[in-house]
Amino acid sequence: MRIFSYFYNLKRTSRRIENPLRSILQWNHLRYNKSSFLFKLLGLSTVAILTLKLAHQESYAKSNNVSDEKLISVIMITRHGARTPLKIVSKLDEVEYPSDLLLPFVKAKYKLKHLDGSDFDHDVLSYYDELNLRNVLKGGIGRGQLTKVGEEQMFNLGRRVRRRYIDDLKFLDPNYHPDELYTRSTHYRRTINSAKSVLAGIFLESPNIDRNDPFLINVQVLHEEVLFPNAINCSYFAEMFKFVETLSLYSQNADYIKNLIHLNEVIRGSSEIENGKNISFTAFMDDMRARQVHGLHVPNDLEEFISTCDKYAAMELTAETRHNIKISCGRLLSLFKENLVASYEKDSSKKKVESPKFRYYSAHDSTLNALLVAFGMIDEYKSWPPFGADITIELWKKLDDSEILPKNYFVRIYYCGKRVVLPECPDKECDLEYFFKILDRNSVDKHGYDLLLNEWTIDNVVEFIRSLGDYFTSHIESFKHHEIDGKALLLLSTDILMKYMGFKLGPALKLNNYLDNLRVSQAQTIYPISLQNQSNLKSEKNLL
Repeated sequence: MRIFSYFYNLKRTSRRIENPLRSILQWNHLRYNKSSFLFKLLGLSTVAILTLKLAHQESYAKSNNVSDEKLISVIMITRHGARTPLKIVSKLDEVEYPSDLLLPFVKAKYKLKHLDGSDFDHDVLSYYDELNLRNVLKGGIGRGQLTKVGEEQMFNLGRRVRRRYIDDLKFLDPNYHPDELYTRSTHYRRTINSAKSVLAGIFLESPNIDRNDPFLINVQVLHEEVLFPNAINCSYFAEMFKFVETLSLYSQNADYIKNLIHLNEVIRGSSEIENGKNISFTAFMDDMRARQVHGLHVPNDLEEFISTCDKYAAMELTAETRHNIKISCGRLLSLFKENLVASYEKDSSKKKVESPKFRYYSAHDSTLNALLVAFGMIDEYKSWPPFGADITIELWKKLDDSEILPKNYFVRIYYCGKRVVLPECPDKECDLEYFFKILDRNSVDKHGYDLLLNEWTIDNVVEFIRSLGDYFTSHIESFKHHEIDGKALLLLSTDILMKYMGFKLGPALKLNNYLDNLRVSQAQTIYPISLQNQSNLKSEKNLL
């Protein structure tokens, strides 16, 4: 076995030259056409103000001397590894994704648990997994599936984690203990298998080794999940993404519009920007990045244009996230604070506090993008997290003071293995209390989250009507005059719109159709999602 491990590690070392290029190619995911409403409201030009700030090119392997410091706890959240595309551009020749891409790279097994500790049925797929498996690509495999390339990426990420926290810092036990390293994943096969692969990379010498005991992965049912911007449990968020698809105006950024027109000229042969017919940068890049990372054909005339599309697809995703930042990651930020408080209390007091040393969350690019926005670490040119990207938050304590005070605790943050400095922190190390202030700015607990989803004010309703475009804006004053808030909005009918609010039949019917979508979305915050109750959800809209 040692001989095998030696040759495996030798092979892995020889691949390191390839990995930087591969990580550049691991990028994207499905988004849709971007609306004038979102970009005007967000002020797309302000995206450039937030800049990713690398403190220095310090990797995990080049850490400073920490003899006067003690590592207390770690939070790591990752995007899954490379997958098959969620979106393909119908105007291009479809490439074949061979079935052997789904052969496992990592042999280890896992066991799923509910957050309350009860067993989770492995055979129960989330709605979106079932949908993607039915939506078959050329070659016979489903969309959005983690491939062996993706498993290898995540295994290698696990090796990096092992080098830092087991080999260098002696922080984790070399043997796997689920009470020491807590793992949670969204209910998607690609994130669950990514988590398994990371754990194998941390605790196993080779991907071909299996364990007697499976790795434990905690899973939340999808309609209650907070590890990504979840349109399933948010009526407002769900509708915003629907409007992004359907509105005819995209942004007031002339450069963006110019390149969007060019993209559609190249792919569709049309320079017209039309509802429902445009190819967004994110949809295009989802197809192209999946091809590239798996070594499949990319049309020669599109290769140079891809780097330009990277920029604008990043703009699209970042604009969406910034508009909905508290809904996108508010509860996740609150969860991070709970984790850090528990770790601090466990270390600073003699009380017995249940708190794992390492918490690992397996999620999506939309998760990491929202966190980068919340931390002020976004660069519009590089904001899309690649396949296998990670954000790691380390809690440290200074040992040069015998008195235990909150000021002696600080955090260090890494993005894809590189140290980063939060723009608002004056020093490289961010004081824990100050970091809590950064988290509190956008974090919400469950009560606050529910208020965000269900308690629209009159101004929220006006914003919603304005987002539908010029077709309905002439009626905005009527909504103000009749004091229509969120609850009243859901009670409006076609007759009421025509009789009391001055609507003609056509606009009243169209608006009532939008309201029907809102009513269904609101119902999904109460009733679990199921295949029998999903006629209004056609595809993954905000999660890749």
